[in-house]
Amino acid sequence: MLTTPAQQDLARFNAELARMGESARFWRINRLEQWYCGTQYDTRPSFWSQDVPLRERAPVVQSQFTRSAVQRLATLVFGDRSFPRLKVEADGYRTTLSTAERDALQALVDEITRALALSKRMREVLTEGLKSGAACVIVGLVEGRPSLQIVPSKWCTPTLRADGCVEALCIEYKTPSDDPKRWRLHRREITATEDRTYAPVDVVEGVPPKWGDYTAIPLECCPVVWVRNDAEATATRDQIDGHALVEGLEDEVEALDMELSQLYRNALYNGEPQLVQIGVDGNAAMAAPVGRTGGATEERFSWLNSVIPGWARGGSGGDTAAKKAPGKLWKLPQGGDAKMVESTGAGAEIIRGAITELRRVLTDASGVVLFDADSLGGGDLAARTLQLMHAPMLDHADNLRVEYGDALARIVDMMLRVLSGRLAQTMGALLRTYDAAAPALARLHGVGPTGARRWIGAPVSLAWGDYFEPSALDRKAAIETAMQANGGRPVLSHRSAVASVAAMFGVHNVDAEVEATEAAHAATQSIVSDAITKLDPVDDAPELTLDDAAMGPAAVSDTALNGAQVASMVEIVEKVAAGSLPRGAARAIIMRAFAVDAAGADDILGDAGQGFTPTILPAPADRATLGG
Repeated sequence: MLTTPAQQDLARFNAELARMGESARFWRINRLEQWYCGTQYDTRPSFWSQDVPLRERAPVVQSQFTRSAVQRLATLVFGDRSFPRLKVEADGYRTTLSTAERDALQALVDEITRALALSKRMREVLTEGLKSGAACVIVGLVEGRPSLQIVPSKWCTPTLRADGCVEALCIEYKTPSDDPKRWRLHRREITATEDRTYAPVDVVEGVPPKWGDYTAIPLECCPVVWVRNDAEATATRDQIDGHALVEGLEDEVEALDMELSQLYRNALYNGEPQLVQIGVDGNAAMAAPVGRTGGATEERFSWLNSVIPGWARGGSGGDTAAKKAPGKLWKLPQGGDAKMVESTGAGAEIIRGAITELRRVLTDASGVVLFDADSLGGGDLAARTLQLMHAPMLDHADNLRVEYGDALARIVDMMLRVLSGRLAQTMGALLRTYDAAAPALARLHGVGPTGARRWIGAPVSLAWGDYFEPSALDRKAAIETAMQANGGRPVLSHRSAVASVAAMFGVHNVDAEVEATEAAHAATQSIVSDAITKLDPVDDAPELTLDDAAMGPAAVSDTALNGAQVASMVEIVEKVAAGSLPRGAARAIIMRAFAVDAAGADDILGDAGQGFTPTILPAPADRATLGG
């Protein structure tokens, strides 16, 4: 029995909504969504209006805290760097896949991930859950292609099982009709056997809708995934909604918006101080009309209408105010005075302090860290530093990874189930890897207690990425530490080294890049090896003539090349092979530096530099940019 006036008002409100074909749940979620869209103040009068108290006006400056917090969390959890890789395991429930079957399923899952753009779509799912408290996803095939539809949760009423899976879903929403005074009501029902869409009916107040004609599509399962954002641990299946990010913080967000608006008004007030004349009668020569004809701006943006009392502004009609301009000469009678009245700025400091505290309360309560560019400073911050700075936000993101990671796995599993059904086999699926994975999909079905065919599920696990990529200094320090622990020997293979920098240089095929670099290195080594070979004497014991012997050992040693000379010659050959030194220039250097004729220089250079193409170095400004 309703005893309090508040309960009676709520009952009347719910009854009124029921007559209009709506519910209190719809309007509650709609109100939460307004804080994300920035439309929560649309029904209030303007901030510059003088008809209502300041606290009842719409703030002129909005912090957009809800949108910023939701988008940062969604990007942190499902950004392209941190988005998990879906890995098909070999062992599942009563199923062990062979290597070929696992590889076929992995290829199919990878193609589904690309076809659905799951990284982007999961950010949209998370955004929907954070702003409204729940998210609804419908999985299926459209013209043989994978489809993922996100439906506003305020339209949906799901029937949940104890494990959170959806047994049935009812979708109802209204749209305007041709008659501006009437609305059209739409209804869609999804069960495990069919997807039924009814013909729209007119909304008649106080009369329940009568659903008639419908179209139905046969189904083999209920392809719906429902996510309750931040639901209580004790939530039952009847509690279909969780909690939005801003739920319970509406007053704090409104206070922040109002303080920002008052700070803006304070800036307008101090930016144009008021001129006051004392002991002076009105002078028509120094007066101008008040209002638009006097140069005032639109009312809602006019500092004059917001900070100057009504008695000082004067009224409309023939009221006047003193004109002021840099070239205006004022002539005041004896005893008259004029002063510029301006604030000391103490009010602005009070407002700034309130803004700081409100931001702290909001970020602490929501678990979101908001940094601007000035507070982070310049330079390349280490990943560990970013983790410490974002610790509260990472804790929240970890919880979201569990909740929405499970939703991601269920979405992929549901898509595999749809592809394994008879409808997909009959209609066909436009996926290149579908035919190869079809036998493996058939093995993911078992037999239920009643003997009916039952879906077991694919053994898919999630391998999450790092929240923050390590900086160049992080990578360098890690490699140096590993090499020291390994006795100075390399700790990465050639392929791993190329893969670590592939994204930085736009390399898409790591294996092809490894083959290309190894081929270039082998060609350079071959040229250098040939040049060194031509420097060796033909015989280990060269023949000496009598005259040569008479010259003595010292004279013979003078004609040989020492180690430094050989190294210099090898370096010249390497530069020619690498394309940094023209062959003609190298030939001239060898002839002059080592007293070798043209034929000898050509023999030393071998094939190096044939068809020389100079290497183009970056401009000095580019090198400075690349160097940091």
